Amino acid sequence: MWEMILAGRYMMIPISLASLVGLAVIIERFIVINRQRILAPEIAQAVETLSASEDLRVAYAICERRPGPFANIVRAGLDHADNDWTVIRDVLQEAGRQEATRLTRRLGVLETVAAVSPLLGLLGTVLGMIRVFATVSAAGLGNPETLSEGISEAMVTTAAGLIIGIPALVAYNWLNGRADGIIFELEFYSSKVLDTLRRRQLRRSGAVPA
Repeated sequence: MWEMILAGRYMMIPISLASLVGLAVIIERFIVINRQRILAPEIAQAVETLSASEDLRVAYAICERRPGPFANIVRAGLDHADNDWTVIRDVLQEAGRQEATRLTRRLGVLETVAAVSPLLGLLGTVLGMIRVFATVSAAGLGNPETLSEGISEAMVTTAAGLIIGIPALVAYNWLNGRADGIIFELEFYSSKVLDTLRRRQLRRSGAVPA
């Protein structure tokens, strides 16, 4: 393995760096984008039972105990429970956008790694073939060892770029889909919070029966 890396020469340095960056992002996002951790059942239950009680302190306390994207969105709505429903809607939308941005953070880096790694491999292939042709031009075909070094550089860098790029692309699509699913559920619960708080306001104003 080490001999293959050495055969790739200088282009293996940026390819290796890309692999380290991609691996770090995959591990970090895998930990962060965790449905069970984000969509805490206690908070979901609190949202479901909001309409059964005028007292919002229980739901707020649960959000305080289980901090995270879900709790931040629900707490933002509860903090403005006495404002006009349009204000609550705007607050929930803004909180949702902020949490969605945090969930998808660094996925663009992983996408870049997936796109750039094969290109770096291709560049290594071009440089390797340039060395081959330069050797042929200078010394003819009488030095097979030098020719094989250039061809090895070309092949190894191509393989390395693909070995890194393909898993990075798969991981990006998987993590992105996972984040989208969680964001969809957060939007669903945000709508429930908005609807509950709006009905609560209407009941308090006497517009609808209790």
